Amino acid sequence: MAVCEIWDVRGRLDHPLEYVKNPDKTAAPEYTEDELQSLSDVMSYATNSEKTEKKFYVRGINCDPVSARTEMLMAKAQWNDESRIICYHGFQSFRPGETTPEKAHEIGVRLAERMWGARFQVIVATHLNTECLHNHFVINSVSFMDGKHYHDNRENLRLLREISDELCREYGLSVIEKPEGRKKQYALYQAEKAGLPTRDSVARQAVDEAIAGSFTMRDFIALMTQMGYQVDCSPGHKYWTIKGKGWKRAKRLYRLGEDYTNDRIRERIGRNSYAVRFSYKGQSDKPYPVFRLKQGSLTKARKIGGLRGLYLHYCFRLGILPKAGKQNYARLHYLLKEDLLKMDAISRETRLLCRNGIETDEQLQEFKDSLKKEMQELERERKEICSKSRGNPGRAGESGLERRKEISERLGIIRKELRLCKGIEQRSGSLREKLAVIREDERKEREQNEHGRRSGRPGRQNDTGRSRGGC
Repeated sequence: MAVCEIWDVRGRLDHPLEYVKNPDKTAAPEYTEDELQSLSDVMSYATNSEKTEKKFYVRGINCDPVSARTEMLMAKAQWNDESRIICYHGFQSFRPGETTPEKAHEIGVRLAERMWGARFQVIVATHLNTECLHNHFVINSVSFMDGKHYHDNRENLRLLREISDELCREYGLSVIEKPEGRKKQYALYQAEKAGLPTRDSVARQAVDEAIAGSFTMRDFIALMTQMGYQVDCSPGHKYWTIKGKGWKRAKRLYRLGEDYTNDRIRERIGRNSYAVRFSYKGQSDKPYPVFRLKQGSLTKARKIGGLRGLYLHYCFRLGILPKAGKQNYARLHYLLKEDLLKMDAISRETRLLCRNGIETDEQLQEFKDSLKKEMQELERERKEICSKSRGNPGRAGESGLERRKEISERLGIIRKELRLCKGIEQRSGSLREKLAVIREDERKEREQNEHGRRSGRPGRQNDTGRSRGGC
């Protein structure tokens, strides 16, 4: 059984494993550093020696694996390609223990030859570092034959899977006869692989929490409503749905997993005991820690403001700070849930601001200018070292070569920090707007709760929830 997927790579590859530290200096002028970096990232990940056992299972189709990046850029330059899609990254994964590395690699090469070999440059690499042997494919987005682009559409994905199934049958491997589900977005696939919270995982947390605190379907709907979800579990509907604030359309609950079908939700709620509701909760024996200040007062403590304070506060709201056990994202504000997939980027930007003490836009701009100035000086120094060693590597000496390596490593760090600065400039305004909306919503909720308390109707939210969903 082989599973196939493919994604386009734009700008830069947001992959947790970045192996290349800087692009080669033979870059074509029409491509930006980020775009060249993304091609290097995806090719380095696919051909990583730790995963492929010293590149024994790496093969180039219409290109040499050693110079594949340069050859792909030459094909783009030949046809004046200006597309933002730099390449395509696909994979073919096999069931554990069903095949050998040699056979998996052979299948991958034949698949690439039949699918893209007539017109495109492809790198095929077989990874052996997991229980599931899997092939990675890096496909140039433009054809070296006619300059036309490859299109990642449903028809080509269906053709890729059909060819893969034919080869699996030929080699005596199992095949998924009735594939289910839609193709996942690459960002979602990477987030799940890295263990980051996604819309589905947050929805599962919310449903699990609602089921745990419910004794009837009305209770379930009321709790889901409190967490900002609309639930339709009408008995006349074949599939129950859930829709969070900010979602464009509802999602069928059964797509969250086997435990979220109509019957399983009823069964899980039915297992809850009414005795739990009326059980006495005794006083906890756990001592509460008490902290005292030796000197000074918290009222006089300096508050962190500006960009640094904005990001730290947003990380706290998002659940990144403080890290204390497993985070519950089910009750997050819907605007915060939208940024869960961006937690890694927001964390890196926060560390940059705190590490350099940046609090204002002016300080951020000064930091950027200093990085650009340092980058220009280092590039000039590296160019001088390269010019000395051109034609005679011994002229630069060991110290020169070592210095060039240090410069390349530092340039890689500078490029990453410049990208983070750019991200801060683009993101900071939206963070302020979201926090303002969140504060306003919380204020309205407090006023509504206070009004309900004074009017003597503490069950108002439950009454509202019971009127929804028709259950």
